[in-house]
Amino acid sequence: MKKAITTKQESPYGPWARRVRMALKLTQQELAVITGVSQKEVDLFEHNFPVRLEAKHKLLKELWAARYVLYKTFSPAKKH
Repeated sequence: MKKAITTKQESPYGPWARRVRMALKLTQQELAVITGVSQKEVDLFEHNFPVRLEAKHKLLKELWAARYVLYKTFSPAKKH
């Protein structure tokens, strides 16, 4: 009988979430309070460990919206 070979695929979202959170100068606890998830879930998500789908959704939704603010803040002004 053949054994199935499985590989762990690293998600790019955990490290991305950590970078955005740090750019916003938020602690994991502050992000947890804002999103309504536990600090443990924020930590697990940032390190690519399994978390509840609802927690992933809340974290990604909040950080995706916040990244627009970062883009506007740090992007160079357009020249006319």
